[in-house]
Amino acid sequence: MRALGAGAVAIALTFGAGLGAEATLEASAAAIENAAVQPDGTRVVVGHLSRKLGISAEVLRQQRTRSALGWGDVLIANYLATAAKRTFDETVAEHQGGKTWNEVAESHQVSAAELLQYVRESEDAVEQRSEDKGPSKTGSAPSHSPGGAGGGSGGGGHRRY
Repeated sequence: MRALGAGAVAIALTFGAGLGAEATLEASAAAIENAAVQPDGTRVVVGHLSRKLGISAEVLRQQRTRSALGWGDVLIANYLATAAKRTFDETVAEHQGGKTWNEVAESHQVSAAELLQYVRESEDAVEQRSEDKGPSKTGSAPSHSPGGAGGGSGGGGHRRY
């Protein structure tokens, strides 16, 4: 009986009714935005999204400003744009034209279940700060950086993550 119950839950999550699935997706997007407003949260969220999407933090900030979306929605729009082979702006325009994110996904044959899983992974990562290396405790540049604030000469002083 326990296996049947777990299976039913998995089916409900995967094939849930449009409103329920959209509410869950929206809740995950809102949780990412909420993580960003916590102390030092924007750094954590933008860093995570940058690594996950392979997009620079500067481009993500520009997208957010241009679209007026929250960070969770920026993640969703970028995922859908890539999966549907569209631009970020085209994808956002479709959503801002009245379609839910799930409707945008469906119209481009993108799995809503995979989208939800992708967003939930990010939600968990930013809430738990699982990737966070944190800034230095003093808030100043690390003392072990060669060449000081100007970056110095040579190329060995930069960390790769």
